[in-house]
Amino acid sequence: MPGRILILDDDVTRRITLAARLSGAFYEIRLADTLEEALALVAEWQPAMLLVADDLARAPAAGVLRRLRATPRLAEAALLVVTAPGAHMGRSDLLVAGADDVIARSEPQEVFQARLRSHDRARELLQTLKPRGAALSLPGLAEDRARFRTPTRVTVLAPDPDSARAWQKELAGAPGFRIELRDLSGLRDAGGGLSADILPDRAGLLVLGLTPGSEALGLRLLARVKARADQPDQEILLLAPGAPARIQVQGFEIGASAVMTGPFDAAEIVARLRLLRARLMRRRSLRRALNEGMRASITDPLTGLYNRRYALPLLAQVARRGAMLGEPFAVMVADLDHFKTVNDRFGHAAGDLALQSVAEVMRTNLRKEDVLARIGGEEFLAILPAADPEAALASAERLRVRVRDCPVRPENAPAIPLTISVGVTLGHEGRRSPEALLADADRALYAAKHAGRDRVMRHVPGGAASCPLPFAPEGRAERQA
Repeated sequence: MPGRILILDDDVTRRITLAARLSGAFYEIRLADTLEEALALVAEWQPAMLLVADDLARAPAAGVLRRLRATPRLAEAALLVVTAPGAHMGRSDLLVAGADDVIARSEPQEVFQARLRSHDRARELLQTLKPRGAALSLPGLAEDRARFRTPTRVTVLAPDPDSARAWQKELAGAPGFRIELRDLSGLRDAGGGLSADILPDRAGLLVLGLTPGSEALGLRLLARVKARADQPDQEILLLAPGAPARIQVQGFEIGASAVMTGPFDAAEIVARLRLLRARLMRRRSLRRALNEGMRASITDPLTGLYNRRYALPLLAQVARRGAMLGEPFAVMVADLDHFKTVNDRFGHAAGDLALQSVAEVMRTNLRKEDVLARIGGEEFLAILPAADPEAALASAERLRVRVRDCPVRPENAPAIPLTISVGVTLGHEGRRSPEALLADADRALYAAKHAGRDRVMRHVPGGAASCPLPFAPEGRAERQA
């Protein structure tokens, strides 16, 4: 949905004209003729975008941009500077001062609107990745400036050999960037189209050059790059000197982050690349925080295993698949024996270490496709898809033996022997709900505890009692409580 735009211009005619150009796009618009008036409006009405004249009478544009960029309520706003027609000098200075884009007043209406839509999309994408709640701030979302000390790789696709040589000379040594330049003309197939290896690799910053008469080929490449499923985060700068309005609009709509139509200007290109890098890093940071939050929501923080929230829905999926395909599977619940005694005698730090040790032993002794979760204080759930009865029961016994053979060793304390009891139920034995499967495995676990601990018991649906496995753990009497 189009958002709020604040227009800052001390020429009343230009303010009204610019507002009229925006009226058909259903933006909510406010007007200001001084910086002070603009800041007062921002204090009570937070815009998503500002259009700032480059020739304000009372203050230079660079100083205005710095004041606006330093305003906390404008931290996420796009600052666009509107310049005189044909003005190309000083654009890089405006971008360095804080502008997100520079627009000529004479820019065709369809290009003007396409440019604003591009900024809207970038802002909305950031909003979808941000945590909910105005007061919520998660640590780690701000990029460390040290991250930029390593030069950022930029893939530059020049339209022809002459441009490639000239651009290489102009962009060589750009501070903060490592330029990798390729010549598009040498990467065409026999039919004149783009060869299969033309698509750049996963570099996040891409500069694509177009020349008059070959714009269609370049736009096809742009579309192919944006369609790549393995490249969700990429910023693309389109160099299209003298391109007609139609080409500019297509570039924005396909997915270019910025379009330059003036003469080649290395300073402006580098300034725009810095802006696009900052946007890319901000988005990646938010996406990383979102992914980490999602992982944390399904992960037990002490052991690193999945938690109950993840494991039970997955058990439902495995049960449905088993019922549909007639595929065997197994569910086992394991419980650390005498865990309260460990906590009481050695302390909670030792108890945590015991849980971590058991989790690691179980994790390393299950198959890749098996799922292990901590579902209670000292209780673990293992889901074994495509496991026949013999394999499932052998796996349960292997876990029991491995845990018994690996005592936990707290620092400056004697080794603490550990054992587990395991209850197993087999999914192919009657069609049961996930809740019933878990309850049956729990019944088998209870039977193992009641029978003396440090053993595996199997639940038999409809049976009077669970059946012990034909394994006789050595030294059982010494470990019973």
